[in-house]
Amino acid sequence: MAEETEKTLTQLANELNVSRDKIIYRYKKLPEEDYFKENNTIYLRHSGIQKIVDDLRDDIKENKEEEQEEENQVNPSFDYLVEQLSKKDEQIDQLQKLVDQQQQLNAEDKNLIKELHQYLSLEAPKEENTSDKEKYDEQLQQKDEQLAQLQKQLQQSEAIQQEKETLETELSSLKQQKNKKWYQFWK
Repeated sequence: MAEETEKTLTQLANELNVSRDKIIYRYKKLPEEDYFKENNTIYLRHSGIQKIVDDLRDDIKENKEEEQEEENQVNPSFDYLVEQLSKKDEQIDQLQKLVDQQQQLNAEDKNLIKELHQYLSLEAPKEENTSDKEKYDEQLQQKDEQLAQLQKQLQQSEAIQQEKETLETELSSLKQQKNKKWYQFWK
């Protein structure tokens, strides 16, 4: 197996941040002692890695300088965006405060309207309540008296109805007895 100081071509290219083709080009110039193959994978020994790094030193410096330039170019736009975000955050906070204040005012208005409705609805009926209550009590008493009279009349009519029914049954039985022949009386 490979030792810790041995690396594949791809690993070295990734570490140095150069293309794999540049590493392969330099690897082909190395003597056989600086690399070996295992399972169709090429491993570079420490001496081979050092030779390739020395050969690519100029390319590595250029890549680092390019990265720094890109970072410098990105940083001003990034700073501008961060500044814009902070301004937007402040605006959002202000709007949120305004919305909260509006909601509080709406709630206060609703409470005032409720109180006003309660005040108006309670004040007006107070004057009419006493006279209306007396009228309702008088009407209720009159209705109770009428109900009592109607109940008495109903009881009387029921008694008359029962009496009428008993008389009718007696009459019908007498009629039946009258219609009997002389020989049917002993039956």
